Amino acid sequence: MDPEKDVQNIPGIDSPPEKIPDTPKERPIKSLRTYQGDVEEAIVNTKSSSASILIAEQKRRERNLQTFDNPPKDSKTRNEIVMIGAGLLLLLGVVTMGTVYYLKANEKVTIEQKTKALVGFSNEKKLNVASSTREQIMAEIVSARDKSNLPLNSVLYFNTINSSGSAINIDELLITLAPRIPESLARSFEGRYMIGIYSFDQAEPFIILKTADYPTSFSGMLKWEKDIPSDIGEIFSISPTASSTFSDLSLKNKDLRILKNSTGQTILSYSFIDKTTLIITKNEGILTAILQKYLIGQQGI
Repeated sequence: MDPEKDVQNIPGIDSPPEKIPDTPKERPIKSLRTYQGDVEEAIVNTKSSSASILIAEQKRRERNLQTFDNPPKDSKTRNEIVMIGAGLLLLLGVVTMGTVYYLKANEKVTIEQKTKALVGFSNEKKLNVASSTREQIMAEIVSARDKSNLPLNSVLYFNTINSSGSAINIDELLITLAPRIPESLARSFEGRYMIGIYSFDQAEPFIILKTADYPTSFSGMLKWEKDIPSDIGEIFSISPTASSTFSDLSLKNKDLRILKNSTGQTILSYSFIDKTTLIITKNEGILTAILQKYLIGQQGI
C-alpha cells in the first residue's frame, strides 16, 4: 500500500492546495501624444539637441509658406483661364450694350422721320435742297407729279434734306421755294412739315405746315396771297400771271381760302384745319382727302 495515497484518503486531512495561475500583468496605458512628447522622444531616439529640433521645425514652416506663395502650376493655369473668361464676358457685355444703343438710335431716327411725314405714305423721294436751285427743286416736284404712277389714294413723300442728309429747316425751305414769302410767315412755322403728292383722280401736290403762332401765320398767309401764284403756282399747274384774288369757302366745318381761274374752277386752296396745322393743295377734294389722312395719322401718335 502506498502511504501517500492512504494519507490522501484519510478523512480530515486536507488535500494540498491547488496552484493558482498567475494573473498577467496589465500594460500601462500610454499617455496622449503631444508635441512636447514627440520632441523628447526624438531627442532620445536620434540624440538630437533641442536647437536642431527647432531649426528643423523652422525649415518645415518656411517650406509651407513657400508652397503657399508659389501655388502649383495647375492652380496658376486655372486662375489665368478664369481671368480670360471674365475678360471675354466683360467684352461681350460691352458689345451687347453698344449694339442695343445703336439699334435704339436708329429706331429713334426712323420714328422721327415717320412723325415728320405727318401722314402715311407709300413712296419716298429725297430732295437735296442744299445742293439744288429753286428751279431744280420745282422741276423735281413737277416731274414726280406728271410721271406719277401711284396707286389711287396713295402718297409720295418728298424727304427734303440738307448736304449732310438731315431734314432741312422749314423756314429755309420756304424761303428757297417762295422768294416773296413774308419772313415773319416763314419763321412762324415749326420744324414738322410735309411736302408730297397725293394720287386722286390725278396726282396733285400738297404741303402741310405746323405753326406755333397762329395769328402770325394766318395774317402772313393773307399777305402772301398776291404772290402765291408766282412763288409756288408752278407745282400746282398755275400760271404765274393768273389771278391772285382768293375767296372764302366753308367746307365740312372748315374755313378755306380758294383761288379760281376764269372758268370758276378752283386751282388752289388752303385751310388752317386747326390752330396749329395748315394744308395747301390744289382743290377742295384733295384738301378733304389729305385732311382725312392727317386725322388718321394723328390717332396713331
